[in-house]
Amino acid sequence: MVYRLWLVVLLLLSGLIVPATFAQDDPAEQVRPVVEQWLLTEIGKPGLKLVEYNYSGTSWPDTSLGCPVEGQTYTPGTVHGYNWSFFYDNFVRYEVHSSVDAKIVVLCNAVNVAPDVRLTTYRSVDFTILIPEAWFVTEGTGQVLFGPNSQAVCDQPGMTVTVLGRVAAGVTPDQLIDSVLTQAGVQDVPSGRATVGVFGRTTTYTVPCDTLTQQRRLSAFVQYGSAYQVEQWVPQDQANQWDQLFLNMLSQFGPADAVVGPTTTPAPNAGTGTPQAAAPDMAELPALPLAHIFLGDVFLGALNDIPGRSITVVPTAERRYLNFAPDGLHLSFIDATDGELRVLDVVGGQSTRKIAEGVDPGFPPSWNLNSQEIAYIAAGQSAGTYEIRVVSFNGGESRVLGSFALDTCPVNSQDPADKPYFIETGSNGHTPVLVWLTDDQFLISTQCASGIGLLNPADGKLTPLGDDLIDGTPAPDRKRFVARTASGLAVLDFQTWQRTNLGVGAGVGQIAWGADSQTVYFSVETLVESVPVEDVNQAMAADVFGTWPVEIAVYQVSLASVNLSTKQETILWQGQGRGVGRITPAPDGSGVLFSLIGSGLPLLEVFRAGADPVAIESTQPAAALYWLANGSSIAQLMAYAGQPVFAPVTVAAP
Repeated sequence: MVYRLWLVVLLLLSGLIVPATFAQDDPAEQVRPVVEQWLLTEIGKPGLKLVEYNYSGTSWPDTSLGCPVEGQTYTPGTVHGYNWSFFYDNFVRYEVHSSVDAKIVVLCNAVNVAPDVRLTTYRSVDFTILIPEAWFVTEGTGQVLFGPNSQAVCDQPGMTVTVLGRVAAGVTPDQLIDSVLTQAGVQDVPSGRATVGVFGRTTTYTVPCDTLTQQRRLSAFVQYGSAYQVEQWVPQDQANQWDQLFLNMLSQFGPADAVVGPTTTPAPNAGTGTPQAAAPDMAELPALPLAHIFLGDVFLGALNDIPGRSITVVPTAERRYLNFAPDGLHLSFIDATDGELRVLDVVGGQSTRKIAEGVDPGFPPSWNLNSQEIAYIAAGQSAGTYEIRVVSFNGGESRVLGSFALDTCPVNSQDPADKPYFIETGSNGHTPVLVWLTDDQFLISTQCASGIGLLNPADGKLTPLGDDLIDGTPAPDRKRFVARTASGLAVLDFQTWQRTNLGVGAGVGQIAWGADSQTVYFSVETLVESVPVEDVNQAMAADVFGTWPVEIAVYQVSLASVNLSTKQETILWQGQGRGVGRITPAPDGSGVLFSLIGSGLPLLEVFRAGADPVAIESTQPAAALYWLANGSSIAQLMAYAGQPVFAPVTVAAP
């Protein structure tokens, strides 16, 4: 397929300016003149004429508006605003970010697109890149040719982009460049290689072409496990005027709709005969109240209005184990930084209250079914012992109900994705058990790695229920408990005192009960590849990855369900990453909300490409929140957030 991107004639000499057309009652249009005036003052060019502009709404986690300046201090907190692009008659495109009221405005970058070439964005299903607007585009299988003609010629500039496909983890852009140069029988100057964009490397070399000599720029990108090759050429006598333009074109290269995070794919359910529904719009989602961790703070909101409002204001503190009381009127969580148990009055409270201190942050608190008291774990009188303490939701003096001994397992991790994964799931991916049962007995962990027992506080008797039980979660009525074992799922029935091994879920990770109390949702992580980080500067690597030695693991992640009556297992969704952190089925049965932690592979890719600190920070593994509606195998990204928990449906959304 060949088509032409025609150059728009700019009637600058006649003073005719052609900006994009937007509705005049658009709120953004009300602040645009303020932003534009700020920009012209900032760059000291008040006489420039605006040729074209566009904008889009977005938000940022602090007052840097996504363009931090080294040495500057910024205020944390979500800032909503606009991403502006202004193109003036000096042939420079300026990227400006502003808050919605234009009280905060920052200039992010300015790109000189050369006096006779205007760039536009080419988008395919595989990649995006900037190209001269007047160039032809010739699309082939796995490769696209760009140039003044539909064929590559020696005396004119041109470019090809080749989609190389998936590559083994650990393959670097420099290795791909070396391979191409070796096959072509040419050499570059290794010291002349440079980082380009976020994930790429680039170099130049010369080759004969007919009677001319061409200078070629070869670039390779490895992003999210996929590789791309870009080759640009120009007659050597024109190299100086095209070299910066070529770099400008490469600066915005990336996979189509690239998002730094886990890879998601539809579930393999074609055999069920059930059509797969598309992911819904936010406006179509039910207004189910929920809580989650967003940008380090606890947020309370609704499924159709994520993130909601912040109920904490110290994003540097670590919070764990968000949980609503059974009546939905209070939300509890542990401040792991200060060892505090805190509670929020969901209906009328504006801030949280500390109701206990000296709390062990490794155990999840457990509400009594009457929602009046909450149990938590504190250090015991001697090393290796723990106390079960109970306190009213209003605070006050706590009382000790019982004690138990538990060993400690060391945390062994060489993967940067383990840190956010362990925050979601517990140390070593294991959440110790504390469940307050209906008869005032407690389920507790008996060993650090596995083992669950029944503790009767009245007489201190501990009854082992199975050394192979790792952890699990109680049914909403606390009469059953689904546990994970190395071989799969097991259900403990506290009415009949029977254990049922379901025969599904080998290698299960996280577990949750469905709203119908007959469905159990679970995740499975299967190791795909493990990549040791070698032949790098160890000090730099330790600073970037947070540990040394480093080994990056990539898992195939599945979200599945099993019907307890039929024991039928259904795979709902599959993707790649480090693993599922939390699973939270909607209380109305409309879908499942889950957190997913991406692998450290993108971080490794940008580190090997020599990216700047901003790019490195943006690819650090983090939890992302996904919504999977019933009847769909497409997981919808909601926010980069974690630890989701729904409130009972009897509580109105805030």
